[in-house]
Amino acid sequence: MTTPLPRSSGAVRAAGAALVAVALAASTAPAASATTTARDNSGQVQYVDCGAASGTESGSRNQPWRTLDQVNRLNLKTGSSILLKRGSRCTGTLAPQGTGQPGKPMVIGAYGRGAKPVIDGGGNAETLLLKNTQWVEAKDLEITNSGNPGRNKRGVRVQLQDFGTGTHYRLTGLDIHDIRGDDTKGTEGSAGILFSVTGSKKPTKFDDVEVSGNTVTTVDREGIYFASTWNNRPVHGDYDPDGPAYLPSTRVVVRGNTLKDLGGDGIVITATDKTLVEHNRLDGFQRRSAGYNAGMWPWNADNTLFQYNEVSGGETTRDGMAYDIDEGTFGTVFQYNVSHDNAGGFFLVCTATGRLADAVIRYNISRNDHYRGIETCSGSFDRVRAHNNTIYIGEGITQTVINENTTNKHDITFTNNIVVKEGTGTATFNLKNNAVTLAHNTLANVHSTPGNPGGTTTDPRLTDPTGALPDGLRLRSGSPALRAGTPVPGSPRRDLYGNPVGNPPNMGAYQGRGVAGPLRPTAMADAGNAS
Repeated sequence: MTTPLPRSSGAVRAAGAALVAVALAASTAPAASATTTARDNSGQVQYVDCGAASGTESGSRNQPWRTLDQVNRLNLKTGSSILLKRGSRCTGTLAPQGTGQPGKPMVIGAYGRGAKPVIDGGGNAETLLLKNTQWVEAKDLEITNSGNPGRNKRGVRVQLQDFGTGTHYRLTGLDIHDIRGDDTKGTEGSAGILFSVTGSKKPTKFDDVEVSGNTVTTVDREGIYFASTWNNRPVHGDYDPDGPAYLPSTRVVVRGNTLKDLGGDGIVITATDKTLVEHNRLDGFQRRSAGYNAGMWPWNADNTLFQYNEVSGGETTRDGMAYDIDEGTFGTVFQYNVSHDNAGGFFLVCTATGRLADAVIRYNISRNDHYRGIETCSGSFDRVRAHNNTIYIGEGITQTVINENTTNKHDITFTNNIVVKEGTGTATFNLKNNAVTLAHNTLANVHSTPGNPGGTTTDPRLTDPTGALPDGLRLRSGSPALRAGTPVPGSPRRDLYGNPVGNPPNMGAYQGRGVAGPLRPTAMADAGNAS
């Protein structure tokens, strides 16, 4: 159980300015009882009640459509709305033919009172398909598709094919569950939510996308996935010099979503620039896939910011870690995130056959992640900076804090971090090519440690790690880690908790003054020494 992580101000994204404490995912989810309102005096509101008695059907509130196929055949006017009756259930694919315009989006939502209307894909490939449209908003729906398990399928697919730039997409308050697809990913993969750019004739991308306040539960393979055929540049191993050139989607925000019980990955960002992924909660992933999957990560994307997310319950060591900075990415920042109880560990930094550079891992907390803290894989990368993270490894857990599984060229600095190992099991380093530079870290009860100038092995006196995160891993009064770090250029002004970063900073993620407690149980004997 965790306490909500604070919400950042817009300035944090630009310059690491002060955060504002706000609740996590639930704060962005629309109320279950909310009713979409829309004017129907122009004939542009189409009402749907799949449980209505037979009779005349015109799409009015008194004579609603009774099947999704009737709606799909309509040539909707620009800015039309499609409203499904609350408490009703429709089976099949909803694939409306229409669009919106600035200030008048096409809205797909609910009317009446009661539970969200259900769209059951009935085993089809798509449940809600929004293809070659823009200025569209879908909200307050329940979407499921458990039929024909193992078939390639999606809960919601937003697709642009040889379209150009599509603008303004909003997916909010959707409850997506039991999308039992196959084990594929990509532009045609199985997912709860898939933004998919396809085709090769006309340069195409998304612009102005918000995916917020949704739940995605029991889905195979992907949770929320962005993919594009317009992704070819030589910094990744799948580069096709004859394929569609790189054209990243822009102004993408993935915020306040809750994901559980996923067959593969949680949130994957590809072929975008300056995407923001924040305040999402993921619990349970890599549960049914035969491939390699992680919690949240970018691939072939630039300047992606992941912050205030929480990831747990990753299964297997094929990858199974919470976060990943993958190949073809530049300017990635992971800050203010929490990771715990993942079988595959905390972090992967992986280039395979491509390149990555200028990545930052800072002010994050890892508790009881197994197997590895930070792992590298084949390929080379430059300028990866891991600083001011707190890694706690408790009873019965063995972890390789940094595991280099290749001798290829790497450039990692590991600065001002706290690593504490307690109980049975071990914490070690496995470095192969002297490319990891350590300085000013606390490495308590960690073995096989490399040189660590300015560092210490002294107990940092953390507060109770069994409590709610992130509060459970702050520094006690009298901690030797207080103001024992070294300034890191480009650091944000504030830490995960909203405390200002001092000069010099504390070691670890917590940058405030020492707190009174409670102590972690194994350190109770030291309580009398606290100032």
